[in-house]
Amino acid sequence: MLNLNTPFRTIQGLLAIIALGLNGYVTSWYRAHTHPSTVPNESPFLLFCAAWTLLLLPYLLFNPPLSQTRSTNPKPPSRFFNKHLLLTLDLLTALLWFSGFVALAVFKSRLILCLGHVCQVMIGAVAVGVLAWLSFCASSVLAGLHVWRTRRGGEGGQVHGGWVGKGNKATVQV
Repeated sequence: MLNLNTPFRTIQGLLAIIALGLNGYVTSWYRAHTHPSTVPNESPFLLFCAAWTLLLLPYLLFNPPLSQTRSTNPKPPSRFFNKHLLLTLDLLTALLWFSGFVALAVFKSRLILCLGHVCQVMIGAVAVGVLAWLSFCASSVLAGLHVWRTRRGGEGGQVHGGWVGKGNKATVQV
């Protein structure tokens, strides 16, 4: 199978950086042009989603379940690799992006009068949120397929011999 991890994670990183810029502008505009207590919560939440993504990407990039599925010569997983944790983090991040862009879209739709650059930037922030959500949905599906295919340690499965210790004679009985 192709190594899809690097392209997915690169796209997700770029979308997170773009979301930081767009939502930072919206938050800054509201702080400068309205009372600071009227800053909408949706834009800072999307800032959190982008920061969460950027903090999470190194772990997701260096522990790739997307590149280990059905390979003929699978490399041994790293010590900190846990396919269930990777799937959970992908799903959680997809959920965060979904809730963020939906909340910002609802906030934008309820504005009575929205003119100027900030409204176009909000629309762009919603679009970037949708793209980030879709990319995390796709990587979650691929990570889920990896978990499903390697559930019994068969073809393309993982060998976790390094977790207990290679020189250890102890066996784990299931």
